[in-house]
Amino acid sequence: MTGYAAQLTEYIRQGVIPPYNYSYPSRSTYRPLDGSWTVEEAWKRDLTLYQVPELNLYLHVPFCRYKCGFCNLYTVISEDTDVYTAYMNALCTQLRDHADIIRARRLRTVYLGGGTPSLLSLRHFEQLFSTLDEVYPNWRSTVEEVAIEATPDSIVNEPATLEGLLQLGLTRANIGIQSLVPKEIREAGRGQAGEQVIRRAIEIAHDKGLPDLSTDLIMGFAGQTDETWRHSVDELARLDPATISTYFLTVRPDAWFSKTGAYQYAQSPNLYERYDYARQVFTDHGYVQEGSVRYKKLGRGGYKQKVLTFHGVPLLGLGVGARSYTGVLDYMVGSVKPSMSEVADYIAEAEAHVLRPVTGFVLDDEEIIRKRLVLDTFDLDLAELDRFGYQDKAHLFEPILDAAEETGLLRRLGRRAQLTPEGFKYRDILSWMFFSDTVVQLDRDYYERLHEQNKRARKHMGTPVGISGIRTARAAS
Repeated sequence: MTGYAAQLTEYIRQGVIPPYNYSYPSRSTYRPLDGSWTVEEAWKRDLTLYQVPELNLYLHVPFCRYKCGFCNLYTVISEDTDVYTAYMNALCTQLRDHADIIRARRLRTVYLGGGTPSLLSLRHFEQLFSTLDEVYPNWRSTVEEVAIEATPDSIVNEPATLEGLLQLGLTRANIGIQSLVPKEIREAGRGQAGEQVIRRAIEIAHDKGLPDLSTDLIMGFAGQTDETWRHSVDELARLDPATISTYFLTVRPDAWFSKTGAYQYAQSPNLYERYDYARQVFTDHGYVQEGSVRYKKLGRGGYKQKVLTFHGVPLLGLGVGARSYTGVLDYMVGSVKPSMSEVADYIAEAEAHVLRPVTGFVLDDEEIIRKRLVLDTFDLDLAELDRFGYQDKAHLFEPILDAAEETGLLRRLGRRAQLTPEGFKYRDILSWMFFSDTVVQLDRDYYERLHEQNKRARKHMGTPVGISGIRTARAAS
């Protein structure tokens, strides 16, 4: 058995659970950019990489009614409709300012993320879609998915908003559930989204004819047992959403659970048994596995923006805290730390047309290859990477792919690599092995710094230090 194969085998034996890799490099690796980078220059250089340029559009709405304990996303607590209106005006201004970038590509998906975008009123969405009509008039002909994130209570409280969004072109809504066990829902900091509210939200989505209702469950909450996990899985399968995701709980140092130090969560090999149970139940109910965390009803479910981004289609992120992924630079504009004052700064800078990349990660050919290997081994034609010098750099990657094949995680079909069912299960262990030393060090530095800040804060408050942090395959080695 080769060295990499032995590593993979040992990580699997230990039950190592790295964080889910939905981007590479992660936000933790972003550092301040020098003044030479502009949005226009990044996207101009990106165009040179693609024969058939395509684009995913992500629009960020940071507002929430409450903060989930495990969330480390760019969110702020606000229900101020005047702030919502000012923010939407700024977002539409930023969208117009990117018209040339959008028009130079074929628009494939539109995603309204957050935060809780469904807190906005229907007039805000009408303004946004009217601006998109102005920027890219035929978007409804090219776009395969129009999606929004929502909470169960926002759907129950404002069902007319969902109905209006469907008329505007909505095809998918992600309704965060996390659990169907009341105690676990409260543990997650989601007391307003009780089990009955969740069931009612799903019922409304079905009744309104939403094409793709996307839901999720989380493995590893404090107090969760195999029995309560099975209950949530069984009940959700019976509720029949088009898409279901199952995540291992990750408590990052910038989430509330970690900052308090009071939350201890399970992270052990038996969580993979919960993964196995969910996979069996969902496949028995007619779902197919789209990725390591996601199941869909064939032909009507799934998460197209994520799949396309993993395949290398660039993503333009607009709104405060949004990230953009180009072929040469991953970046954020404006604020990087969520607060209402930073939201106000974003609004002012967007209206003044002065937003520019402030933090990010510059990609060279090797990092582009690594990005595809980290994200896209579900089904990856390695020949697509030859234009980035894969053949010359193969010695960096082929031994890991060979080890994955040797351990049964991956199959080779000519130059196409595809994960096996076992590969789907342990995908994140394999993905971390493709991280560059640079990315690993930047990630480690960022989170070690946050850990130290949390320790000092808890010591000052007199709060005992709990278990938190990130466990990665590399950290376990």
